[in-house]
Amino acid sequence: MTSCNSKSNNEPINKTQTDSSSNKTNIRQKETTIIDIDTLQINGFQFIQTIKDDKFNCLVTIKGDTIIKAEDYYFQAKFLDINEDGYKDIRVFTFSNTPNECENYLFDKNLKTFKQIENCDLDIKKIKGTDFYYSYNRAGCADMDWESHLSKIENYKLVGYGFINGKGCDFEIKENPQVIEIYKVTNSENNSMKLIASLAYLKHIPKIADKRDFIEKYWLQNYKTFDR
Repeated sequence: MTSCNSKSNNEPINKTQTDSSSNKTNIRQKETTIIDIDTLQINGFQFIQTIKDDKFNCLVTIKGDTIIKAEDYYFQAKFLDINEDGYKDIRVFTFSNTPNECENYLFDKNLKTFKQIENCDLDIKKIKGTDFYYSYNRAGCADMDWESHLSKIENYKLVGYGFINGKGCDFEIKENPQVIEIYKVTNSENNSMKLIASLAYLKHIPKIADKRDFIEKYWLQNYKTFDR
């Protein structure tokens, strides 16, 4: 087996573990770092994953070609169908002040490998039956201020179509009114946007628990408005 960042001074433990989903080899590095190397079956093809101290570190093909290079700021990889095409994709979460910050990789069935989506660093969710995706990102004031982007994936790049700026902070509301500002992206190259609606915040989101439902329903009901 081949790890993404193999070093000659690693000393393999004389034990190989096997389970139903992967072949696993443990390597102890200077008696402080434990590296697990797994052979994974994804979409009918084999890949090699390296786990460093119980955290995802990198992924290569069975031939050793790098798909996701080794980084210590990764902590978890999830295998899910991001674009709902019937193939498993990869979402790698990173250590960040933004809890849902991640990298996203789509499976290319023709090349039988994964390609990273450019300009995509959040856990985007597909709007069923459409080509659109939306995201959520907290923006301050104990998560009462937030943002949501409406996008499409075009040639493995996330392209913006709409933007919601949620201002729910209840501090000094006379100077900073609570409002939901909705923008249409008019030019994705320079991120030019046009304000198309301003909604009363508490009318649409009376409780903080209602926020995610509002975002999902708004994009589902209005995504056609933002198409170009």
